[in-house]
Amino acid sequence: MAKKDQESQEKQVLTEWQKRNLEFLRKKETKDSEEFANGKVVHSQEATSNESQPPVKKKVKKKKKTKRKKRKKGNTTSNIPIAQQNLAGLVIFIAALLIVFSLFFISPWSKQKVLTVSGTKNALPEDVKVASGILDTDYITHVFFNQGKVASTVEKTNVWVKKATVTYSFPNQFNIAVKEYPIVAYRQTTNGYVSILQSGKTGGTVSTSNLPDKFITLKMDDEKKIEELVKELNKLDTKIKNNIQIINLTPTKATSDLLTIELYDGNSIRVPLSQLTVKLPYYEKIKSQLSDGSIVDMEVGLYTTTPEVESSKTDGDKKKDKDKTDKKEENATSEEGQDTTTSTEQHSEEETISENSGIQTEENPPVGQETTHRTSPAQG
Repeated sequence: MAKKDQESQEKQVLTEWQKRNLEFLRKKETKDSEEFANGKVVHSQEATSNESQPPVKKKVKKKKKTKRKKRKKGNTTSNIPIAQQNLAGLVIFIAALLIVFSLFFISPWSKQKVLTVSGTKNALPEDVKVASGILDTDYITHVFFNQGKVASTVEKTNVWVKKATVTYSFPNQFNIAVKEYPIVAYRQTTNGYVSILQSGKTGGTVSTSNLPDKFITLKMDDEKKIEELVKELNKLDTKIKNNIQIINLTPTKATSDLLTIELYDGNSIRVPLSQLTVKLPYYEKIKSQLSDGSIVDMEVGLYTTTPEVESSKTDGDKKKDKDKTDKKEENATSEEGQDTTTSTEQHSEEETISENSGIQTEENPPVGQETTHRTSPAQG
């Protein structure tokens, strides 16, 4: 009881300042207690969150390690020189090509070819294919690398082909373009007409229904002389060739290669094969002075006559003419190095004078029918 009394007395004794101080102390204690309690809760939450999540520092370390590894790898590749890298790539590419080509050659596609022929008119496409020498067993590459050889083989083997060119189209197509020799004349045989090409060789038998309206007919069998004749015809002007109808080989003792040429205008010419390109052009200069059916003799010199004049000659006159031509031929060969044109004119003038005097005394023909026209090649 005495203690309680003392406390009450003490409370009564406290001043106003003391009372405020006590209240401040009490509030401070409550705040400290609340802050302490809140601090425990925050620490517990952080602990639980840290336990559930992995540590961040370890992740950073792992990333750093991966970056370091990548840098190391990058450094190792960059250490290889670029030249060696290119060489390695080239080797791999070549190896791949070799594998592809080896597989291609093993396969049947390496021999499958499509061969076509173009430009043929008289030659058969199958004959051109056979002439090329290309077989079904040949590789595509073999034909590709021998295109020029194939073309030359066609030109040499097929008589119709003047020029051949081989072209390639991907993947396996080959075309043989052909240019043919033109037909110059037709040789008359017992089996029909045989075409004579510009090369001088014979093409094939032609039926009469396929013959052109105007063409040159050859009546000769000697193949060498035919080749020589075609070479000479190729040198002549087209105007002269278009007027030629028939060429017949009519040799004499003096001239073994004498030709008798019948023209479409009705006249005929006698001229040696060896002098065809030299003497035949003179006909264009004198044909305006000739009558229809005239014969122009160019065997020795140049003179004109008619079939009537020649038929009126006796056999003795014909023999004399032959002897004269033989003598003239001998004189011409013996007088090499001299003026051949002058000597030929003199001999031909003597012959024409004797012929005219003999014919006129025997038959007295009317003027204009049997008169012999005298012309010299030198005078033109």
